Amino acid sequence: MLEGVEGLAVLAATLCTWPLSKRWLKNWGSSPAERGRAWPGDRYVAVEHDTRTRAIDIAAPAGAVWPWIVQFGLDRAGFYSYELLERLAGIPVTNLESIEPSMQSVAVGDEVRLHPKAPGIPVAHLEPGRSICFGESDAAGSAASRPDPARSWSIYLEPAAARSCRLLVRGCIEPLREPSWRKRLSLAFDGPLDFVMEQRMLRTIKRLAESRSPDEAGQS
Repeated sequence: MLEGVEGLAVLAATLCTWPLSKRWLKNWGSSPAERGRAWPGDRYVAVEHDTRTRAIDIAAPAGAVWPWIVQFGLDRAGFYSYELLERLAGIPVTNLESIEPSMQSVAVGDEVRLHPKAPGIPVAHLEPGRSICFGESDAAGSAASRPDPARSWSIYLEPAAARSCRLLVRGCIEPLREPSWRKRLSLAFDGPLDFVMEQRMLRTIKRLAESRSPDEAGQS
């Protein structure tokens, strides 16, 4: 219940302040170097695209964080975000707070579902322990066969020291080919909603990874 109240409060505050706070929240927690760097998932959208990069420090080695990331998804471990908001959006998700051995396998080409009424998003790039990128692998495909706007969404782990790392979420989105008012309105709401859910996801994974015992982390 408290998590749901927090989610609703953060969502309301973000929606009300987005015109002023967008510049900061769009790249919440990330450094200029991280924002300007070319990442593997960037290649799954056209050269001309907009990006958002969000990041958090985790006092645990990358190997201890990866098991939480690899089990991400609907019908898997969930999204580590605000469960109440997800359910209000029609997503019957249960966010797990344990590492499930049966969910530790994913491969390029697998589809991870985000919504029960939407097709899964394909894994386009995978580097175990370091990165997983979702998007269409054929970035040069015909415009008619690609969503409008086409997107990629990726999670990265960057070791920072022996027992710490950076966790980053990066989204790339192409310009609208047919900028109808419906699509413009949808994108206007996507920005603040993405921030609300992604910052919670990053904070939850940080909490879960850091709460493991040193022995467990060392075995990852």
